[in-house]
Amino acid sequence: MLIRHDNISMLNIFQRKKHQLRSRVINYQIRNRIVPLSISRRRNARRITLRVTDERINICAPNYVSDSEILNFVDSQSDWVESRLRTIYENFDKEEPSILYLGKEIPIKITPNYSGHQYFMRLQNDCFWLDRPKGAKMSPVRQVEKHLKEETKKSISVILPPVLVKLGEPTVQISIRNQRSRWGSCSSKRHLSFNWRLIMAPKDVLRYVVIHEAAHLRYHDHSQKFWSLVEQLMPDYHQYRQWLKDNQERIMIKLDRRLANL
Repeated sequence: MLIRHDNISMLNIFQRKKHQLRSRVINYQIRNRIVPLSISRRRNARRITLRVTDERINICAPNYVSDSEILNFVDSQSDWVESRLRTIYENFDKEEPSILYLGKEIPIKITPNYSGHQYFMRLQNDCFWLDRPKGAKMSPVRQVEKHLKEETKKSISVILPPVLVKLGEPTVQISIRNQRSRWGSCSSKRHLSFNWRLIMAPKDVLRYVVIHEAAHLRYHDHSQKFWSLVEQLMPDYHQYRQWLKDNQERIMIKLDRRLANL
């Protein structure tokens, strides 16, 4: 059950005026864990929404919703919250560090007795090995992240051109970003951006996201025409879209948490 932590300080916070309650963080205790609970108010929010990440529980609520309603809502979802957190913690509370790569959990190890002068990350015998120079300044986590970003860009650079040909669209600029709430985007200037974590998903899931964003070059919305175009390019896209929804928490876990024991 979700238990409120430090009720006195919470009551003091709740006594402030509404315009001071836009965003704040409260500590909540779930069994033997203290988890930050972030409460944000949005003028255009229509209902209370709850999202769980590896860092905190996030609540977004309309301005008119009372504090007690927000707390009651969180309490009513306590079983679901515990289940989500348990799933998330299982992914990084491991003795052997690993990452999700192309849909599979792959262990990571540092190459012993490496005498080279270059950073390198290689996949060998279903294990990632990190070659690290003596006195390496870049942390293992940042080395892994750098490599995965490069892998993501290489993969997208192969997938995108044939899609653009089918769409009759010219070459576009792409960038790889550290997005926390989206998989990709298409700007008004026809610039496509992609989340570097997409390399963690199976290849067809990555291909779906590339097709999705490329389709926005023609339709800058999610109208029926847009989805019909996506389906024309990838008839079975529904299953890959669902995979992203089902695995979002696994992918979004920060590498620092996953590789804490590296």
